[in-house]
Amino acid sequence: MTSLYAELAAKVKADPRVTRHNMARADLGMLLFNAGDALNELWLAAEAELAGDAAVDHPAAARLQAAVEKLRPIFGERP
Repeated sequence: MTSLYAELAAKVKADPRVTRHNMARADLGMLLFNAGDALNELWLAAEAELAGDAAVDHPAAARLQAAVEKLRPIFGERP
């Protein structure tokens, strides 16, 4: 079973043209906009987890760190 996000992202990837009316792109934008508060909370929790010493020994810490760094321009503090 795939997530709603994965399904919409696959549709956008299959037809990435911006000039054409693309309902999957619009639906994906709406989905992410509506989940904005939850995504921000997830960002804050992940950043806090990585700041602690417990994350150093956790096997998923590298994946979490990579995801946090990719999202830092969006959710991180601005200069």
